[in-house]
Amino acid sequence: MKSSIRVAVAGVGNTASAFVQGLKYCEMEQNPIGLAFQRIGPYEAKDIKVVAAFDVDSRKVGKDLGEAIFTPPNNAPRVVDVGKLGVVVKAGPLLDGIAEQLRNSFIPIVEGSIEDVVRELESTNAHVLVNYLPTGAQRASEAYAEAALRSRVAFVNAMPSVIATSKVWQSRFEEARLPLAGDDVQNQLGATVLHKTLVRLLALRGVRIEGTYQLNVGGTPDFLNLMYRKGQKERTKTEAVKRMAEGEDFDAYISPVAYIGFLGSRKIAHMLIEARGFANVPIRIRVDLEVYDPFNNAGVMIDIVRTVKLAMDREIGGPLISLSAWAFKNPPVHAPPEVAYQWLIEFIEGRRDR
Repeated sequence: MKSSIRVAVAGVGNTASAFVQGLKYCEMEQNPIGLAFQRIGPYEAKDIKVVAAFDVDSRKVGKDLGEAIFTPPNNAPRVVDVGKLGVVVKAGPLLDGIAEQLRNSFIPIVEGSIEDVVRELESTNAHVLVNYLPTGAQRASEAYAEAALRSRVAFVNAMPSVIATSKVWQSRFEEARLPLAGDDVQNQLGATVLHKTLVRLLALRGVRIEGTYQLNVGGTPDFLNLMYRKGQKERTKTEAVKRMAEGEDFDAYISPVAYIGFLGSRKIAHMLIEARGFANVPIRIRVDLEVYDPFNNAGVMIDIVRTVKLAMDREIGGPLISLSAWAFKNPPVHAPPEVAYQWLIEFIEGRRDR
């Protein structure tokens, strides 16, 4: 008999809010809209259960998760009523988890330790730990990865921190026979995956790209954090897009450029591609994309968590190459979207090792 998938989340921000609400939505709907896979192995979305949560915001720590996900500064829309979940948010390690400029002014801090996280993961019998910490939280992300190893829990790095692409962490998770997926989730239809697809299409059609930019604005707390720590995000997004051009070099600038509070959890992306087609004739593509960023992430995470648990059932440790290539911006091995999707199908069906 299949078991539930017991998930812990590090960071109770907007993306965690959308994930928790998304699970409730999937529980209520027979055929939920927006999942790439209704079933992965034996697992449906309704098999996922959040059993632990960690944060450093004193307004959230100590609250039931069902209340904490709607506590300011979170501003993801409430799409379902999740009620009380019976999961109390615990304090986690701070380290570099929040930009210095936001500590105690925008976010009042309370700290826990790695040992606290390990105890909670063990006591709740968690299977998978999802890292939802803000961009730039490298040391804090590593602390949660360490806690996952000590607790014998799989690790999903949803953020740009270098974990799944680190040879050191790859080796440690492989030795422990625990799955590792990352880095930096690629949203369902976010600016990066849309930009990648356009660049890939132009390359396949013989169009020469001369330059491109993507400028993002948003009103989530993560966007405010990005104003102080956007370097890592700029690198992962730019590299992900440029890799789709089959080795062709061109100028690219991709960056979050402004926090605009009244946008709330909406993100607006402006994209421009300048290129040349046959006979050196100019081509210009302009795209505007507007999405609710947290929910754009949540459906993909539901697929990720189920695939990671499938790998766990098969006792596969280390980086999950197929899943990471499909679901993340900066995976250990990059592949065009259609190739990564085929890899993932083969992995789910047991025809590909990882």
